[in-house]
Amino acid sequence: MGLTLDELARVAQTNTSRKVTVWRDLSEDQFLEHLRRSNDPGRRYIVNFDRAQIFGAGSGHHSPIGGYLEAEDLVFVLDVNFNFQPWLVERKRLFDAVNTFDGDKKRGLLFIE
Repeated sequence: MGLTLDELARVAQTNTSRKVTVWRDLSEDQFLEHLRRSNDPGRRYIVNFDRAQIFGAGSGHHSPIGGYLEAEDLVFVLDVNFNFQPWLVERKRLFDAVNTFDGDKKRGLLFIE
């Protein structure tokens, strides 16, 4: 199986001098605030979500967030899976896919600054 969000954070921290933070148990408003900040080139987010909540099949997955189109309320997900590639998703749908459990912990965001 793949990495949990905490395991991915440890891998990231090992390979960068930047600060790495895990954000989970976010409210919809907190999630929105992070998405708004994702357009800042000094901030990088990786989202951990349940693919089945968005595509109807699959399981947990990690993808970088490319940005947030606030006027359209769409998130640009830079999916690294060749079969999916980059895609846009409604903020609420992505939040619902993040607001799920991976084992005994909720999924969330990995923030690199």
